Amino acid sequence: MKGAAINARRIGGVLQILARGVSLAVMSGFMGAGWADVLPRLPGLALQADQVTVSGLSSGAYMAGQFGIAYSASLSGAAVLAGGPYGCSRGAVSTAMLSCSCPAEKNFMLSLAQAFPGLGCTAFSPQVYGIFSARALKGNQGTIDDIGNLRRHRIYLMSGGQDHVVDRQLVSAAELVYREHGVPQGQIHREDLPDAGHAFPSLQATAACGVTRSPFINQCQVDTAGDLLKWLYPDMAAVVPGAVDHGAFYQFSQRVYAGSGFTGLDNTGWLYVPKACKEAGSGCRLHVAFHGCEQGQSFKVDGRRRYGLQFIQAAGYNRWAEAGRIVVLYPQVKDSTQGNLYEPYRFNPKGCWDFWGYTEKYAANSATAPHFARQSAPQMRAVKAMIDALLQRP
Repeated sequence: MKGAAINARRIGGVLQILARGVSLAVMSGFMGAGWADVLPRLPGLALQADQVTVSGLSSGAYMAGQFGIAYSASLSGAAVLAGGPYGCSRGAVSTAMLSCSCPAEKNFMLSLAQAFPGLGCTAFSPQVYGIFSARALKGNQGTIDDIGNLRRHRIYLMSGGQDHVVDRQLVSAAELVYREHGVPQGQIHREDLPDAGHAFPSLQATAACGVTRSPFINQCQVDTAGDLLKWLYPDMAAVVPGAVDHGAFYQFSQRVYAGSGFTGLDNTGWLYVPKACKEAGSGCRLHVAFHGCEQGQSFKVDGRRRYGLQFIQAAGYNRWAEAGRIVVLYPQVKDSTQGNLYEPYRFNPKGCWDFWGYTEKYAANSATAPHFARQSAPQMRAVKAMIDALLQRP
């Protein structure tokens, strides 16, 4: 692989690498052959600034939702798959784990019960969650974009009838919040899959639809990636998915976007650049796909093997991106156990995106003004910097 990969520093710019269409990683051999060469930074592709959308599963859904609201002026839509409303956790890890989600593992539930005696998972009504979200939005005024920007967004929501991790009430609460803040009903699509567990439904999956286990990508006879992209980009209604170009995957360093301090971000992320988008000014769009908990490339499944690129390969985005002229950004977070349930700063054992405040001191978060959901939050700021880099001209 080293002999086939091209060192970015030998080329007079990252864009030339993309133009040549040379893969920096052979996807099928990623886990066995070792890490590929890494782009030192993302290329400027002059993508359409008014056609940026986000999506995510589980913690990635929470991230997509809060990112879409915090940076609403810079986005045109969001897909929230098995996730709840903005500011759901109110800055408390116990709320995040017991009211905004419910851990699937019995051992983890036991540790929660020991840490918080008498507590169990509880799903409130959408109206109650809506009140929590409204308070968070009000408390964060001035640190996020004008909420009125949501009126032009397109929203895709998904819930599963067999999902016992994120209750359907939470997805309903997210829908309620979008409607109450100006998103027209005709711009909201709700997909409710009665047989689906807590996972990303994909035609490329083999796991049964109702299970909730790694890799959290299930076969429900539904092409969720294609459905959400076609909803977010209506001009794709008649698009037929193309063949995935395995020379279109690029690994890049996330360090330059993370800045100093703890962010929870992995060292590298991934980018899919369709053939039609490898030249700046090609008029392509940008979609950001946030993985869920336990789906980051570095997460060790059962404490042994790395999860790797299963989400990036099998969720199903890339074949639609190829046909629809969409660059897909796959930012990555990694797990951390430096904190604990009592002091959750840096406590992220499942490799989730930050929707409760583990990237900042616990005291920095509050129920009415959660810092993790502001533009200035470490992960939010870093992903926005990645987006801005791709929108720039080379």
